[in-house]
Amino acid sequence: MAIKGTTGCSPQGNGVGYEDPMVTTKGLTTMRARERRKVRVPQAVFLLLVFLGFLQARNFAEAMPGVMATHFGASGSANGWQTKGEFFAVEIVMLGVCLLIGFGVPWIISKAPPSLVNLPNKEFWLAPVRRDHTLAVFRMQMAWFACALLTFLIVVNQLVYNANQSVPRHLNGPQFTMALIAFLGFVAIWTVRLVTYFSKFPA
Repeated sequence: MAIKGTTGCSPQGNGVGYEDPMVTTKGLTTMRARERRKVRVPQAVFLLLVFLGFLQARNFAEAMPGVMATHFGASGSANGWQTKGEFFAVEIVMLGVCLLIGFGVPWIISKAPPSLVNLPNKEFWLAPVRRDHTLAVFRMQMAWFACALLTFLIVVNQLVYNANQSVPRHLNGPQFTMALIAFLGFVAIWTVRLVTYFSKFPA
């Protein structure tokens, strides 16, 4: 047995009834179980990255000077400073930002009315029979985005730690540029894939 689309028409609106392959009664349970497994992967990766960031901070905290160079010019020379306590407080805030992006935003979307959600073809993707699938996709994709952002922050922190152990304090500009390009490249690919996914209907 198959559950008809919410309107009983094709998503293109041609008035012809169709069976939505995403919402057959036989496939719903399997699909939801598969989506839960997919979401667990980036969530586990995120927890691993948090642990690695904690180990990194604990390893370098005592070696850092009381006042750290935390901002650097185009040449890599230090031009901004923070106390060690301020620096690590900012790191905690940034971890909170990653958590908000990866887990808070999907939760907010799940509670928001469809009228407030900016999504291509949202009448189709947020229909009751597909809403769980759509939210699962958001949870997975936002978790991967949070993983990428946290990875970038860990790499930047390592460069800052290295800079504060050098005399004079100097950031490795080429390494920072490579990390930034890699992160922006991920963001571009992630954005295109997400928009493309929701811009077309399942075959």
